[in-house]
Amino acid sequence: MGAAAVVLALTLAAGSPATGATTTYGEAMAWYGAQAEAGDAEAQYLLAYALENGVRSEADLEAARAWYTKAADQGHVRAGYRLARMLIDGRGGPRDRAAAEGRLEPLAEAGDEASQSLLGYLLIHDNLDKWIEAYLWLTLAADSGDSFAATNLAQLMRVLSAEDVVAGEAEVAAWRARHAP
Repeated sequence: MGAAAVVLALTLAAGSPATGATTTYGEAMAWYGAQAEAGDAEAQYLLAYALENGVRSEADLEAARAWYTKAADQGHVRAGYRLARMLIDGRGGPRDRAAAEGRLEPLAEAGDEASQSLLGYLLIHDNLDKWIEAYLWLTLAADSGDSFAATNLAQLMRVLSAEDVVAGEAEVAAWRARHAP
């Protein structure tokens, strides 16, 4: 069960007419919709997730993409990542890998492991001139335990020169210095 489904299920389980809490799926979705319309980034993310995955109804990818965009524009990390995935796959609108990279870059810079891993993957597969940047993101994600990043980093290492690795390590050191406590 996805995060939105869990939250909706808990909302329904805890709801009671005496407290004014939601008691049906429709009421819960209406509440999330109202919160999302009011600008609540977490509600926008959860609504988008439910719409993307068709929780209790058909998926609405265009609406999901729109709500992810609203939440991501407010700095919601998980929404930014999910939006990037939709942009890469062309779900809910046209494919746009450049826009996906643009969405992932600030998330990766902020330290989001999943975004680092995905951005590194995109850079080694779509941007042959950005292998050093890919090395940075894949190294950071792999060091955090991301096995997908570790596999992609191993593949990247097969084509990098010794000078590229030194440059990549310098980028990793600089990133870590920027994010030192």
